[in-house]
Amino acid sequence: MSSPIGEPFQVASYPVPTKRKHKNVHHPTYVTYNYNFTCHATVTVQTEGIHVVDLSELHTVVSHTCGSNVTFSGPASSRCTSEDDGRICTTYAVVSSAPEVAVKNRDRTVWIMKQKMSGGAMGKSEKREIVVPHEVARIYSDDKSSNILLVSSTGDVSVTDDELNILSTLSCPHEQNFLDVFFFPGVSCTFLLPHENPPDTVIVFCSSTDSMLLLSIVSVTGKGITVVGKNQFSTSHGVSGRKTQQRVIALSCSPCGVLSYINESHTWTAYQLGINNPSTTVTQIGETLVLAQLSRLHAGSFGSGICLLSLGSSLVLLATMTGTPTSEVSVLLWDMRYGVVLASQAIQIPSSLAPSIKLGINISLLPADAGQVLLTLCPANVSTTAPSSSESLHRSTVYIIPLDPNLKSTIAGAIGKTPTTSEWLVPNPKATIISDDDPRSKLLVDMADHLQHSEPHKADEAFFRWVKEYASASGPSSSHVLSISTPDGVVSEALYGYGFVKELLGLFAPERESTGKRQYSPRVTRHLIENRVVSAGMVEGRLFTSLEQHGDWESIMLAFNSVVDISEDDMISLAKALVAKEKQPQTDPEAMDVDNTFVWTPTLSAYMLACVSYPTSPAALRLAIRKYLPDAQDLIPILELLDGWIVGGTEEYIRTLLKSVASNVAIEHRGGAAPPYDKTISFLQILLDASFVSLLQYPPSHELLQNIMSHIEPEIGLHEHMEYLRGALEPFSKAQDRIVKERAEGAPKESANEWRKRRKRQEQQVSLGVGLYRLEELVI
Repeated sequence: MSSPIGEPFQVASYPVPTKRKHKNVHHPTYVTYNYNFTCHATVTVQTEGIHVVDLSELHTVVSHTCGSNVTFSGPASSRCTSEDDGRICTTYAVVSSAPEVAVKNRDRTVWIMKQKMSGGAMGKSEKREIVVPHEVARIYSDDKSSNILLVSSTGDVSVTDDELNILSTLSCPHEQNFLDVFFFPGVSCTFLLPHENPPDTVIVFCSSTDSMLLLSIVSVTGKGITVVGKNQFSTSHGVSGRKTQQRVIALSCSPCGVLSYINESHTWTAYQLGINNPSTTVTQIGETLVLAQLSRLHAGSFGSGICLLSLGSSLVLLATMTGTPTSEVSVLLWDMRYGVVLASQAIQIPSSLAPSIKLGINISLLPADAGQVLLTLCPANVSTTAPSSSESLHRSTVYIIPLDPNLKSTIAGAIGKTPTTSEWLVPNPKATIISDDDPRSKLLVDMADHLQHSEPHKADEAFFRWVKEYASASGPSSSHVLSISTPDGVVSEALYGYGFVKELLGLFAPERESTGKRQYSPRVTRHLIENRVVSAGMVEGRLFTSLEQHGDWESIMLAFNSVVDISEDDMISLAKALVAKEKQPQTDPEAMDVDNTFVWTPTLSAYMLACVSYPTSPAALRLAIRKYLPDAQDLIPILELLDGWIVGGTEEYIRTLLKSVASNVAIEHRGGAAPPYDKTISFLQILLDASFVSLLQYPPSHELLQNIMSHIEPEIGLHEHMEYLRGALEPFSKAQDRIVKERAEGAPKESANEWRKRRKRQEQQVSLGVGLYRLEELVI
């Protein structure tokens, strides 16, 4: 099953100024998107200008160069209108400083810049300057009423026409710390009271103190502005027994009224807003989550190193820098109603941002067209005293992240996501997996005692004795009740539950503080894997890494047939280890090494056969290959195996299908000598997508690539010839699939009476008209 989050790709990159005249310039790059100006994003670059980028073709269609002495107070907004002589792009930008702007008018001066767009060519830019009565932090283009909304960081809201003539102003005082403001079309806001005539725009204004989050909800209809709700609530959440910091560092809000925030202690809470005039209700959704693996660099400032984006209902996208040395930006899709991670994606921080990691990176997420999100990464706290030569080292980067446009919050989608989610949450110290009076608790204590005294054989005896006693006491029918249970509900009749299996595997896991090797029981591990009760998320870190540290390659190979959630990182990391092992010089077989303990390892061919046959996600597999196999020299042995497996694959596939038709039985393709042909081709394509440039730069791989091409070209020609048979053979293929399915599922045999009725219907249909293969003669 493919991931709901696709692999991101870069839109553009912009230089970041290192010399700033004003400290109140927070972001070197802003990005905005107008749904009525589809496929176009507006990028505001400090000391450079404003660019309108076509996201479908990834190039700039409108550009306003403002000079190195111009800075902006916030993101610019663009709209596109049609006039007699073509399309006009109008951009509104709030100026923080410029040579022609007086000091008293800073943050109150708005530039209106118009440029003609016709046939892809850009016309001459026109610029006008307007000074508004109050400071402006955000600009929103209301295309329903053609008005422009100006919002200040202190809560002032103004409605203007398209020439910025003030129509009305409302003061909604917020003297506290401004966080963010959200604009929604009135028809999409389901948390408001039902109205025959919904407002044009709804504004949710958010500010905070050290321990409180303050909300103001404003509706705009025409030039009328009304405060429809206010509320405030505490942001003090955390784990008992530790002091928490309450300031908000990330915030999201959706048109359906789901608001969530993360505070400095990385505690995440979601609420459902409701407007019941004159009061505003706030109801918590799901449980409070305590996040782990997040970077602590500059975590105290809003938007630095972490960002949230609501995707509707209770789905929230989280982008954050991880605390690992790999310096990745992780993008996680959460369902706050159930508190689970539905999907994830990792983005390697580009080299242009690598020097800024220690200084901090500002992250922002922005919804674009259906199925797309814009991610912006830009340096934070760039030194104002840095030499001019270092300016090229710091750049902002804008990405497009593809998303599944049909995402929904369902309990079916949340089932089975607990192991993935546990990696991103701090363990609950109060959580208990097995009660003390459970007989399995005594077994765990006994096995731990035997392992501590370096007696793994006695631990094996205790475990299998307990299994035998349980089976004899419960009867033969229940001795095979072996299934993975969720942590929140363990069936008492089941032999194994999720928590129990996790505790068992934890007995063998190496301790981080210990330098020695922990005692291990391969018999118990293989027994659990064979009975399909092991999940990869049960082991802290990685399942394959833990098994490889114990030298238990037999369990690793067995897991490919029994464990359903093996990660791509797990598989490719061990492939790298086997490639490195095959490169090592072979020792003299006649030499004796009494201290060496033989550990069986599979051949690279056997291991890659299991990897290729295992279901994977293309995006995650590409990332794993780039991460663990960056050297083209390591890819050569794997490519040689794939080259051998693709030879004659289509002909063999046809022979297998003919045998299946003759016997009316589904036959496994290619047996066990090679992976299925379709999976081999898919794996080869993913590997080449991830490493083709590296292979081209490595001359010894050229001959192998040519061999692969020579083997694939005949297969492509054969597929093209077979395509002509699709129309004629497709009805027979469907009938064959139906017969095989009925035979496999044990479909009841058709009775004589049912056969007569079906035969009669067919004869009636034939008599009504000309069939597909009947010839009629017409004489005039």
